[in-house]
Amino acid sequence: MPPNHRHGFPGKMITNSNYAFPLVDSSYDNQEILRCMETLLSGQLTMGQRVHDFELAFAKHIGTNYAVMVNSGSSANLLATSAIINPLRSKRLNMGDYVAVPAVCWSTSIWPIVQLGLKPVLVDVDPATLNLSIDSLLEAIVRFPIKAVLMVHVLGNSTDMSKLLDIVEKNSLLLIEDTCESLGSTFEGKSLGTLSDFGTYSFYFSHHMTTIEGGMVVAKNLEDYDLLRCLRAHGWSREQSNRTELEAMNPAIDPRFLFVNVGYNVRPMEIQAAFGLEQLRRLDEMNAYRKQNALLMRQSFEHNPKWHSQLQFPSSPLGVDACWFGFPFLINPKITMDYKRFTQLLMDARIDTRPIVSGNMDLQPAVRLFDIERSLAPFTGAQQVHDRGVFIGVHAKPIEPGRMAWLAESVLDAIAVTSQ
Repeated sequence: MPPNHRHGFPGKMITNSNYAFPLVDSSYDNQEILRCMETLLSGQLTMGQRVHDFELAFAKHIGTNYAVMVNSGSSANLLATSAIINPLRSKRLNMGDYVAVPAVCWSTSIWPIVQLGLKPVLVDVDPATLNLSIDSLLEAIVRFPIKAVLMVHVLGNSTDMSKLLDIVEKNSLLLIEDTCESLGSTFEGKSLGTLSDFGTYSFYFSHHMTTIEGGMVVAKNLEDYDLLRCLRAHGWSREQSNRTELEAMNPAIDPRFLFVNVGYNVRPMEIQAAFGLEQLRRLDEMNAYRKQNALLMRQSFEHNPKWHSQLQFPSSPLGVDACWFGFPFLINPKITMDYKRFTQLLMDARIDTRPIVSGNMDLQPAVRLFDIERSLAPFTGAQQVHDRGVFIGVHAKPIEPGRMAWLAESVLDAIAVTSQ
């Protein structure tokens, strides 16, 4: 059971939704607002001590050595992908190398691979988990000289991580874990995102915790930590552990503006870190509610007298403890129904829905504009997720039993109407 919800905060949880059951039920309250006001009054708005404090606290919370905050989860993927091709990294990829990525993913899981001159290879997913298909990955490795895997942990769940890590080790692959939807999920007690070369996280408003916008990249060693911090801010030397040495090697350059690598400007703001520090203090509590709500929502469906296995709920592989980002399901393939009308009926009932991530990425027109390897198609698993998959919100605070019962009843009624 989750701990008692935080008491003593001034005011109510803030929410702004026209839905009776929104995808996101806001997780912040006046405490975050007060921390932001303190930051504004401090006069230090650009990246500073609060960002550093948040990075240290986040790394400790998830059990990794280093964390580098950025302005979004998309930027986190960009930074991690940039790091694995950088000439200053001892083990790296070269332009033109192949990177496997699941066909059910977010667009900015793929675009950094394209933007940096690597070649994405779409692989299928297992509809039972919504995540990367190990069989499809093995086929990709046989057919292409795969050098890295960008593993997307979808909606809080994962693939068979034991098999994936074994494949990575045996084939000397680099691994990036896109954990933007799975903060709080674990494999054998270790946080997803910490099992690889780099893990990325998103703190977008709807995610497990929020900094309004924001993201994080985590790494295991000082070499990668230095590299990430350099790439994050212009490629300059200011945050490098060997800054003094670099400055001594370049005495003709003002040390405040010494550029030693390629770089971006994806720095976060102090106000985001202040928000994040407050959220991080109760992340475990919020995630406990997410887990409990997901379990109770499933029970509300299965205990409803109208239940006849109309829905298929995803399962978690051995060793994975999923902290659900949403409550996903697939319509039973035995049911012939009007999918668009089904989702519209839910929205008419003021139940917010969305596809699972963005469905089958292979169908997106943008994919055909670039050099993305699609020859492992048809992606039958991803297409099942695309055609029959839906998710609704699973919130970070208690949901009343009556509200869950109404939700289950409404979804089952919508299936009955649209399958006639």
